[in-house]
Amino acid sequence: MSNTQETVSNKQTRPKGLRTRYYNQTGIAKHREWRGFRDTFYDYTCWLKNLNNMTIFVFRSPVRVLKGMWQYRWMGSYLSTFAFVDRCLEGYRGPELRVGNMHLHDIIYSVTKRLTVVLRADERFGENPLSKKIILHDTTMPPIFLAGFANLIPLPIQLFPEFLICNMDQQLMPHYIDSLESFGIPADLCSKNVAEAGVATEDDYPQYGRCALTSNMACDGSIITSSVQARRIQKNTFPVMMPMRHTEDEVHSYTVDQLRGAIKFVEEETGEKYDWNAFFKRAAVLNTQNECELTKWDLFKTPYSPLSGTAQALYRIYAWAASSGYDEMFAKTDRKVVDIMTRCYKKKYLPFKGQTRHRAFVWSAGPVYYIDCPTWLQNCWGINVVLNMDSTMSCRMINTEDSEQAIQDLALLSEKSTMRHHAVGGWDTVNKIWEYAEQFKCDMIIFYDQIGCKGMNGVHGLMEDEARKHSFHFMWVEHDLEDPRTISRRTIREQVNQYMYTVMNEKPLDESLIDFDDGLAW
Repeated sequence: MSNTQETVSNKQTRPKGLRTRYYNQTGIAKHREWRGFRDTFYDYTCWLKNLNNMTIFVFRSPVRVLKGMWQYRWMGSYLSTFAFVDRCLEGYRGPELRVGNMHLHDIIYSVTKRLTVVLRADERFGENPLSKKIILHDTTMPPIFLAGFANLIPLPIQLFPEFLICNMDQQLMPHYIDSLESFGIPADLCSKNVAEAGVATEDDYPQYGRCALTSNMACDGSIITSSVQARRIQKNTFPVMMPMRHTEDEVHSYTVDQLRGAIKFVEEETGEKYDWNAFFKRAAVLNTQNECELTKWDLFKTPYSPLSGTAQALYRIYAWAASSGYDEMFAKTDRKVVDIMTRCYKKKYLPFKGQTRHRAFVWSAGPVYYIDCPTWLQNCWGINVVLNMDSTMSCRMINTEDSEQAIQDLALLSEKSTMRHHAVGGWDTVNKIWEYAEQFKCDMIIFYDQIGCKGMNGVHGLMEDEARKHSFHFMWVEHDLEDPRTISRRTIREQVNQYMYTVMNEKPLDESLIDFDDGLAW
């Protein structure tokens, strides 16, 4: 066959689909996705909004931004933000595209605003008074309990160098993991804890803040991480140790004591007094967010919800663990999204062109280096990830009049944080998976098998036994949380493909998404 004939033959046999617009092995698209004139134009305006946020971020403090790019390895990875949004919303149209963009836009706006504060306060670039107003805290601790310090700024320690950016750039965290393991740390630990500590050993945490609050959340493996971080950030620290068996009523008074101790510590370190009226103001905003979240849950139970997958999950985690009542914009967006979702319900609107075949509930921590996996699941196999484990964090309402009741509510809210309420805390918390799947009318459960999590590895056999008692399709997907070298994105997809071909006996919606190499992508 001649070269010309071979080229024509390849063009004829090559499957058409979403993946064909990408350069091989990368996440770089040859052109923007065409979604029809109306949706393409809307998506482009959202792109411009995000570009505007990034531009404002740079011009707020251009010198410090440039210094940050030069000083910190993770700063450059935020340039992949636009590609990140595109791949999370790939294939989306109509209301799905709108609510997804609204959620991701809020995250970008909030992150750029907070990152500006971080760089302005960074003492590596010069002494400044702003640094003394900042209270560092563990990312898995909701900052709402610090809202009583009206003149202080709570900022999560790991949020920017690790917690967020690992979702955007799969190439970044292996460097920090290798850095810590070079000190002799075993290579079979949870890669999240290793990466957090690796950022510390690389001196890539910005130097700012008056004092710090560390924690044993989400699991006790994070205790050693906190120790390594404390040595590097060199701030006076207070360990807020949450009870593991938080489902037992007897432990709640202990949690209250921990929160009171943290508040007293901050008062002593800063000279500021806790103002319950200031706290009540922020708590009211968080209550609104939680009310909207519960309304979303009711709509998730129907087949008419345009909100699902990555946009829903990432927004929920950020709104709970970082915004946490501090950004009123989140409450406004929640109201708008609920309004769109309600209209879709009334119109009996079927999202994704009605191509959804399965409604899946996802359990355990997912591969953060493949945060857009739910998007791929829908586009390739018609599997709609209705809700995931991390989205079911506490929606506890907080009293906004009585300080004693408020701190009791805070204790119950804080105990059920990211991963804490599901992966640790006893067998009952893990076994809630069946109740959630039934509640949200799912026919499929995807259980992420995080190979570095010793706790979840211990329930593998138990979950197999339980799965046999229920009628859900049950799929295991192995991954290594923040290290794609162990189990790549491509390998994750192959696990799903094998299950869908052999167990479900189904064919893909888009053959171009079955097998492709994106090992060099962000």
